[in-house]
Amino acid sequence: MKRLTTISIFVICVVIGLAGFVKVAPGGKYFEHNGKVLIPLGFNDAITWPSLLPLSYGNKAGGEEYFEKLASYGVNTLRIMIEYAQDRSGISLLESPLGNYNQSVIAIWDEIIRLAERYDIYLIVTPWDPFWMYENWDVNPYNAANGGPLKTMSEFLTNDDVRRYQKDRFRFMVERYGHSEQILAWELNNEIELWYGKTFYKADYTVGNEAREWIKEMSEFIRDIEMDLYGQSHLITVSTASPGLTGLLAGKLYRFDYMDFFTTHFYFDTIKRPSNTLAIANDVISNINYHNYLFGDSIPFMDTESGPIDRWPQPAKFDAECYRVFSWAHFTSGGTGIGMRWPYTIPHLMPDYLLEVLIPISQFIESGNIDWLSFKGVNLDMDIHLDSESKAVHTCSGNNYDNLTEIIGWAVSDKPFGRASLYLQGLAPGSYVIEIWQDIPEQSVDFYLVRQRTFDFNGELAIDLEVEHSSFAYKIYRKVD
Repeated sequence: MKRLTTISIFVICVVIGLAGFVKVAPGGKYFEHNGKVLIPLGFNDAITWPSLLPLSYGNKAGGEEYFEKLASYGVNTLRIMIEYAQDRSGISLLESPLGNYNQSVIAIWDEIIRLAERYDIYLIVTPWDPFWMYENWDVNPYNAANGGPLKTMSEFLTNDDVRRYQKDRFRFMVERYGHSEQILAWELNNEIELWYGKTFYKADYTVGNEAREWIKEMSEFIRDIEMDLYGQSHLITVSTASPGLTGLLAGKLYRFDYMDFFTTHFYFDTIKRPSNTLAIANDVISNINYHNYLFGDSIPFMDTESGPIDRWPQPAKFDAECYRVFSWAHFTSGGTGIGMRWPYTIPHLMPDYLLEVLIPISQFIESGNIDWLSFKGVNLDMDIHLDSESKAVHTCSGNNYDNLTEIIGWAVSDKPFGRASLYLQGLAPGSYVIEIWQDIPEQSVDFYLVRQRTFDFNGELAIDLEVEHSSFAYKIYRKVD
């Protein structure tokens, strides 16, 4: 009777146009929820970090204050593991022993879902924390020494007994939280090629086969339950530790019959041990271009974990600069959103000086004039160039190649630009508007649109710019009479 009631409520909501899970937008670059674009602006969080820790003590007011603060900065997405395995006592595990669900963790997640719905923040939910599972394997409930089914984590994707526990966990997550439209996606596993394969020196062929077979089985299981309960299913993804896969692993995992989009972790040396922001920009842009080429600009692709993992905390001003460069490079080169920073700060949460980076980006998106739902984010770096007297990195992307009428771009230099020239080609003939945006957050600035001008295009054109700062963003779109 309960299942019939759930399905009936869903059908009624669909008929009147009020309900729906997040899906991939028509352009294939971003996400859509009930007709509105969702471009992820956010970062990683965890139930044991200072940001969400008040919920562990039943401090709902603290949770309200935190989510309200995030919304005020333009945050719309968090990536959170449903458990965090760092504490060796097991107090923050969802199950301990397996099959015995932790009511404290459940209460935290009940509140996270409520707050996400209230403040319109979307969630990428990951069911396990394999790094700390590996580090604390001797006390982990999956370990046979503690009554679990596994001798080592190398069997996590292949052991039949553990798969039954995994499906029980997925069923619990779907039945308790799957009703929520704030679930952006189920991330089936974190760094799937590393913690169950590469760490144990398995061959790429074996790692790829094991991961692909597991993804198939779990995604089909989840989708069957969700279709039965809700008449629709949430998006499904997975992440890899490698910023980009090649060879056999790419051939096995870069397939999308069982996933809706893909994420990797951008732990390049320039990001793990930052010293040069231009180098960060180049690595981010190259990785976005590599994946969009492989995927044919047909599905969302994004970083879901990055930051100065090998050298933290960084000085606040430099850290904010690195984060700003990473975020704008990721977004304007054709990535899905800005990536998902892992804080790497003390205390371990996203401080105001990092959250402030999101304000100009959020305004840039929300101000409109770009059809974000249809925007494919095809990279145009080979066609559109920026000339300046300084050493600079420039990137841009457009709505599509065939009828190019919308462009977003960004540039960063080692010193203030002053004069620069933007060379355009490939636009459909017509009248256009170019907007110049400040990307550096300042307390004295309320709105980051600096100036705009109109121009006519019919072949090739150089637009001369005067730029005060060492970085800027821009939009180009058709003029509306």
